[in-house]
Amino acid sequence: MQYKHSIPPIGDNTLPIAFIILCAFFLFSTKLNAQYNVYAYVEKDKAALEGIIVEKYYTATASDVKDTMGGKLAEGSVTYRIFVDMKPGYKLQSVYGTTSHPLFFESSTLFYNNVKYGSETSDYINDKIIDLHNTALDSWISMGAGTKFHNAVLKSEDNDSSIIKSKAELAKVDGLKWGDIFATAYIGIDIKFFVDSVNAKRFSTNNGGWANYAGAQGPTPENRVLIAQLTTNGILKFEFNVQIGTPEGNAIQFVAKRARDREVVNKQLSYKSNK
Repeated sequence: MQYKHSIPPIGDNTLPIAFIILCAFFLFSTKLNAQYNVYAYVEKDKAALEGIIVEKYYTATASDVKDTMGGKLAEGSVTYRIFVDMKPGYKLQSVYGTTSHPLFFESSTLFYNNVKYGSETSDYINDKIIDLHNTALDSWISMGAGTKFHNAVLKSEDNDSSIIKSKAELAKVDGLKWGDIFATAYIGIDIKFFVDSVNAKRFSTNNGGWANYAGAQGPTPENRVLIAQLTTNGILKFEFNVQIGTPEGNAIQFVAKRARDREVVNKQLSYKSNK
């Protein structure tokens, strides 16, 4: 298992945060090593990001709403899971926002956070209590993990038993796959947002993000990495950017809009739900 690290927020920088994240997470210096050169990718790497998958993981029931231990779950809440879908052999290095390319997750109402049993990042979600008091519906960020000891997969790809028995929709298929996980490191963001039960409406940064030191890969051949779980009864909107490591040891940055230099635009990095 890879261990979790938190890094103090950074101040104003003349370099984009994606470069700073690379320096801090991979090189621990102020200069990029050619091994991780974001200008060295080749043409085929532009297809590394196959898309963003937004899965409607769960819809709250009347019984769920009655359980207020850890926080009040609004009637009609939907739990969404956001996956970065990559070609085999590529690794998700970071999810980030910069001044030129902000990151945000926003609800027209509020996000649900279970302040008693949940966590800001999924690699700290306790497997032994995930089936208690709507913990399974908690909002958090991730680099592929669904719990401390489970990777997250699409429910359509889940072929093992479920550890969530209290919710009929998840009792057979819970989107969790046992195995070593990729821990979440973060820089320049306030993850206390994900333990706030009354003000969790918009999470944003223009100078930060989260990552994994080694780069995260999906637990199935499809190579899909979960980057967030968000529960809300409102309209969900998001925009973010990702840095992906290539099989050759370089990197490529995909942005939601307004590509600069050798960045590549992928419109699926922006989203608005129908609800």
